Amino acid sequence: MVTLALLATTAVWGWTFALVKDALGEVGPLWFLSLRFTLAAVLALPLVRGRPEARSRRNWARGLKLGAVLFGGYFFQTWGLVHTTAQKSGLITGLSVVLVPLVAWALGGRRPGRQTWLGVALAGGGVSLLALGGEGLAGGSWFGDLLTVFCAIAFALHLVLLDRYAKAGDYRALLPPKIGLVALLSLAGAGLGGEVTFAFSTQVWMTVGITAALATTGAFAVVLWAGRRATASRMAIVLAMEPVFAGLFGWWLLGEVLLPLQIGGGVLVLAGILSQRPGR
Repeated sequence: MVTLALLATTAVWGWTFALVKDALGEVGPLWFLSLRFTLAAVLALPLVRGRPEARSRRNWARGLKLGAVLFGGYFFQTWGLVHTTAQKSGLITGLSVVLVPLVAWALGGRRPGRQTWLGVALAGGGVSLLALGGEGLAGGSWFGDLLTVFCAIAFALHLVLLDRYAKAGDYRALLPPKIGLVALLSLAGAGLGGEVTFAFSTQVWMTVGITAALATTGAFAVVLWAGRRATASRMAIVLAMEPVFAGLFGWWLLGEVLLPLQIGGGVLVLAGILSQRPGR
């Protein structure tokens, strides 16, 4: 049941790469994030109504810490999507699976074994081919790829912290402060950057609704629920299907096609991701 729920969530996330890439042609990245996460925060409120844990200072502190990390991840991912393709963004975001053991080690966890380092080497080589296997440094997509690497680091940190916090209390109580902080930080950035506007199409509004309801509140509720029942590594392995779904939807909805060297890079990234076995 946990695996099936996570797989469905992963499919939704993979779908949204193409949706968001298309929407960013009309709306700035921070303004899009502010709309998405404001709606998602409102949708999250019924999940904690009447629960005393929702007023706990400890849960709010944890939720805000998760929100700060998550904002960094989505900021880099969405900004990166302006400069790179949905397919490449999905593949590079999948690096978070490989980075989870490294981040956990940096925070005092167990030292990674040779298998983890092998995954890092494979995925790192794959990202290099993805970034440089097309137009090389002369083009602009390498910048979007680099931003997405920062996104993967932030998402790995989010998974590690989530593994700690979700098992320590009511997972639903973490949602409002986490999502709400992302909304506030995005809104502040959009205001400072002059991105605030409502002059965009119905399709963008539909993307905001889909990403808020399915890919944010619904997806995070599933991930937090699963976090009480599975290790961070096990969750990361299932979520590793996200690049596959992102690639399929990028090809189907946007007509994106990777060049030969980039396909090789994508294969290396997936090999690095799948080389990581879930923890017990």
